[in-house]
Amino acid sequence: MKDLLKKHKLVLISAVVAVAVLVIAFFAGGTLSDNTKTVVSSSASTSDTENYTEAETVSETVAETTSSDNKTEKKEQKNKDKKKTESKTDSSQTKNSTNEVVKKEKQSSNTIVSGSDKSSAKSNNISSRLNQSSSSMGNKGQKDKYLTDPIPEGKPKPVEPQEQETKNNIITCTFSISCSTILDNIEDLDPPDKIELVPDDGWILKPTKVEFKDGESVFDVLQRVCKDNNIHMEFSFTPIYNSAYIEGINNLYEFDCGSNSGWMYSVNDWYPNYGCSRYVLQDGDVVEWKYTCDLGYDIGGSNAIGN
Repeated sequence: MKDLLKKHKLVLISAVVAVAVLVIAFFAGGTLSDNTKTVVSSSASTSDTENYTEAETVSETVAETTSSDNKTEKKEQKNKDKKKTESKTDSSQTKNSTNEVVKKEKQSSNTIVSGSDKSSAKSNNISSRLNQSSSSMGNKGQKDKYLTDPIPEGKPKPVEPQEQETKNNIITCTFSISCSTILDNIEDLDPPDKIELVPDDGWILKPTKVEFKDGESVFDVLQRVCKDNNIHMEFSFTPIYNSAYIEGINNLYEFDCGSNSGWMYSVNDWYPNYGCSRYVLQDGDVVEWKYTCDLGYDIGGSNAIGN
C-alpha cells in the first residue's frame, strides 16, 4: 500500500493542484464577472448620465434657439410693424406735404393770375381811356356789348368791322400824326435816347390830304398812310372792344413818356369814345393822331376819357 501511494503520489498531488486551480479559477471567475458587470454597469450609468446631460443640453439649446428665434421673429415683426407705421406716417406726411405744395401752387397760381388780370385790366383800362374810352359828356345809359357808353348827340355811331361795307367811289380826308407833347415832357421819356425819334417840330406826318374808299375806317386809312409814308405802326386787336388798339407809331409806344401816355385819335376835333376800327370815315373828315402824356388832358381829348 505504501509502495502504491508512493508510486501514485505525484499523480495525486497533480490532481489536487488541478482541483485547487479549478476552484480558485471558479471563484476568481465569479468575482471578475461581478467586477466586469460593475464596470459595465458603471459605464452604462455614465453613458446614460452623459446621454441625459447631452439630451438636456440639446433640449436647452433647442429651447434657447427656439426662444431666440421667437424673440428674433417678434423683433422682426415689431420692426416691420414699426416700418409700416413709419411708412404710413411718411406717406401721410408726404401726402400732406404734397397737398400743401399743391395748395401753395394753387395760391401762387391764383396770385399770378390775379396779377395778370390786374396788368391786363390796366392795359385794357388805358386802351379804353385812350382809343376806346368812355365819353365825359354826362350821358348816362346802358353800354353796348362792347362796353361803349352812349354816343353824344350828333356824333356818328360805331360800325362793327364785320358789318362795314366799302364802295368803289373814292373820297378824301385830311390825315396827320403828331407827338409834340413829348417835347414838353422830355424828362419823362424812357428810354431817353428815344428823343431821336421825336421830330423837332413834333410832326411825324403833317396834315395831308389822302384818298380812301367810301366805307373805310380810321384804322384802314391809318394802316395805308403809314405804309405809304414808311412810318412804323404797331397795333393789337382787343376783342372786348371789338377794335384795334394802336400801341405805337414811329416806335413811340404807350407809357414811353409816363404812365398816362399813349396814342389818341380825333375826327373833326372830337375824340370818339370807341376804337378806331369802328369809326367809318366820311368825305372831308379831318383825322388827327396825337400822342398824349396825360390821358388826353394835354391835347384837348379829356372828353374821351371821362371826368
